[in-house]
Amino acid sequence: MGTRSPKNLRLLSWLALCCLLLAGCVTETSDRLAQNKDPKKAVKAYVEAGMRYMQRNQMENAHRTLTRAYDIDPNDPAVNNALALFFSIEGDKSQTEKHYKKAISTDPKFSQARNNYAAFLFKEERYKDAIVQLEQVTTDYRYDRRFTAFENLGLCYLKVGDTEQAEKSFNRALKLNANMPVSLLELAQIHFEKGDHATAYGYLTSHEKLVRPSPRQLWLGIRLQRILGDQNKLASYELALRNMFPGSPEFQAYMASRSL
Repeated sequence: MGTRSPKNLRLLSWLALCCLLLAGCVTETSDRLAQNKDPKKAVKAYVEAGMRYMQRNQMENAHRTLTRAYDIDPNDPAVNNALALFFSIEGDKSQTEKHYKKAISTDPKFSQARNNYAAFLFKEERYKDAIVQLEQVTTDYRYDRRFTAFENLGLCYLKVGDTEQAEKSFNRALKLNANMPVSLLELAQIHFEKGDHATAYGYLTSHEKLVRPSPRQLWLGIRLQRILGDQNKLASYELALRNMFPGSPEFQAYMASRSL
């Protein structure tokens, strides 16, 4: 089996900040919002401001602002979703899970919160629990980031050893968005391990068009070209791995393979 980088989930911060940011312009807030005659508008403004504070790493301001929103409506799903992100950044696992669960219990169709909750579960190595959440997200055709849910689902299936379901999930992700380097690299690895080397190299070259070289990608390219036989490409992969990542586990594996 090839080495699977734990960074795959950047998912999963991966996922976390990108998937949680609210669309549109975020405005600052003030105490006057607490007296807004429309509580829903006040809550929305506080949440948006809290997200902006988190982006700026102004965590004290974020907590104060989000607490105001929670005081107005403790059952608002967006408030609990934002508070879950806040506590995730702070490292408070119990509060993170509490607020994610509250967000999706009050709005079971809140796919953004489910996707973010799955990211949290993945980081906690609770892969089966993450799969449960992501399976629901992928059935929500209104959710505009279903492709990330499918990709994250594939990563979870790899963690529990279900390569067949992982492959299906990555393929679904690519049907929705062809420019997904993680899915492409994982499919290259899966096909390499199945012995389908030409298909594996096709996925690998598509991956290489989207991102900078990585140790894992280069090492996979070396092993593929040792089989496929393009000596120029093989030499290029070897030189890049040697020059760019001499301290990586992949380079050590490459050096060890030369003595076999």
